[in-house]
Amino acid sequence: MEELDLKKIQRVAELSKIEIKDEEELRNLSTKIKSIVAHSERLNDLDLSDVEPMTHAMQLQQETSGSLRKDEAGEPVTQEEALRNTEFTEDGQFKVPRMI
Repeated sequence: MEELDLKKIQRVAELSKIEIKDEEELRNLSTKIKSIVAHSERLNDLDLSDVEPMTHAMQLQQETSGSLRKDEAGEPVTQEEALRNTEFTEDGQFKVPRMI
């Protein structure tokens, strides 16, 4: 892996909008980042040949337990029903703040 020097860590901090006040704080951050990277690189040494790949972070239960429901189409919601619980509507639509 490419070496993380102070200049690169400073650049990543700038891109991340993280304010680093002085050289000591930068060196402290550098030490912590290098420790995290070293720890994560140790994962490459693990033998995972007998581990089945995961498709979900949590063990999903069977449908019989009631945790999952069948995906069945129901009656559509009317426009009036959809807008009933909001006070921010305009011309029969949800009104949301302008994003750009």
